[in-house]
Amino acid sequence: MDATLNKAGRFGIEQARKRFPELVSRAAGGERIVICRHQQPLAALVPLMDTSSASPSRGPEPPSSLQGLQGSGRHCWRADEHRVARPTPPALVQAVRRHQAFDPRLLTQGSRLAFDGSALVAFLCDAQGTGDYLGPLVEGISQGYWQGVISSLSLMRVLEGPLACGDEALCQRYSQAFQQPHWQLIAPEPGITAAAARLRQRQPQLTNTSAVELATAIHSGAAVLVTDEPTLAQTDQHPVLSALRHSPRDSQRR
Repeated sequence: MDATLNKAGRFGIEQARKRFPELVSRAAGGERIVICRHQQPLAALVPLMDTSSASPSRGPEPPSSLQGLQGSGRHCWRADEHRVARPTPPALVQAVRRHQAFDPRLLTQGSRLAFDGSALVAFLCDAQGTGDYLGPLVEGISQGYWQGVISSLSLMRVLEGPLACGDEALCQRYSQAFQQPHWQLIAPEPGITAAAARLRQRQPQLTNTSAVELATAIHSGAAVLVTDEPTLAQTDQHPVLSALRHSPRDSQRR
């Protein structure tokens, strides 16, 4: 954690320099970003129309959407957490290639798409272009073409990143993104827990978390589970869209 980060919306000069594009985007979205030196406010990034000149009738700022948060979490997760693997692709599994987007025509309108925490983190970090690959899915959900589904474990993993950095404002934006009408949060219940236990019996390589994510996708009737976990990417228990990225070594082998 950067010691120059004080509280929500306040950043030291060095951290602001490293995250300048992200902070400009946040300011453009209505957030006031204060730049500090030695923990003393020095300057601020504000929307072009500052609150001081805004009309009194100006309504509340719109809540964050997941689509607009692509790449916002690059500072929240360590690079070595982004696994690089090449799964064996059965059925609907697709592996990410650089500058390639998922073909949305594979999924019909109204489909429910389950995202696990690993895929959401990859999108928020835009890890090796994963954000661009998953962007069409996130955009389709935001427009109501599909319904997004996440488990409470997924949301927990997403919120852990900004909380570990002390970035309360970003944590709030992530939380708001999944309160949008086209996202459904599903909490574990006895039926899901039992299904996860059975999945682990069939595929012992699954972790408890991965089994719950897979059971949630099945229980919710999701057409596909979007994941960045190697064990889930290779499961034959449910259609999977892999957000796994290829390493340069993999590309050279082809």
